[in-house]
Amino acid sequence: MTPLLAKRKELILGVLVVLLGAAFWHTFFGGEGSPMRLGGPSLPPRGARPDLAGLKLFSIDWASLSTPRPAYDPNGRNIFQFGAIPPPPPPPPPVLTKAEQEAIKKAQEASAAERARQELLLQQQQAALAEQQRQASEKAAEIARNTPPPPPPKPQPPPIPYKFIGYIGPADNKVAVLHDGTDILMVRRGEELPHGIKVLEIGYESIKFGFTDPQFKDESRTLPMSSSY
Repeated sequence: MTPLLAKRKELILGVLVVLLGAAFWHTFFGGEGSPMRLGGPSLPPRGARPDLAGLKLFSIDWASLSTPRPAYDPNGRNIFQFGAIPPPPPPPPPVLTKAEQEAIKKAQEASAAERARQELLLQQQQAALAEQQRQASEKAAEIARNTPPPPPPKPQPPPIPYKFIGYIGPADNKVAVLHDGTDILMVRRGEELPHGIKVLEIGYESIKFGFTDPQFKDESRTLPMSSSY
């Protein structure tokens, strides 16, 4: 027992002794008008034997008094300080048995083996995809080598720079009236014009031109009256 607890017990016993002495004094020597009464509204007459059984004494829990008080935690809550309370430290890891440690080790090894298998499978898939792309590229290059180039575009005859205004003369010997943007030209059927153009036919509302260049011998252009091609 600590000295402080022993001193407290002595103090409590002293108080109890004083209270018992005061009760006996009022019982045997005090009058009816005494301000301090114990046990009820009236006291027994002087000289009567006191009834100690009527006194109520409460027991003291000495074990609770000897219980050590909790120590002050400087890291706990302080009502005079503001701010967030720091989180408590993490609990220590649980102590595992040997069987549990072996089970965890086997699970880790199985996980590592599965991860290695997945990585190997991914590498194989990537290699197969790269091989497919290489084969497709080689096939496309082979097709491009074996495919003949497209033929050059077909040459086009020169444009007709004339406007057909109309004609004059008889129906069997018409004279076409043309305008090239600057001058008026009078031409008959079969005549050749600049730019390798010749007159093939002169109609009532149109004129048909051909070309002197042999590569355009089968080509022709027809212009309506008062229009240009």
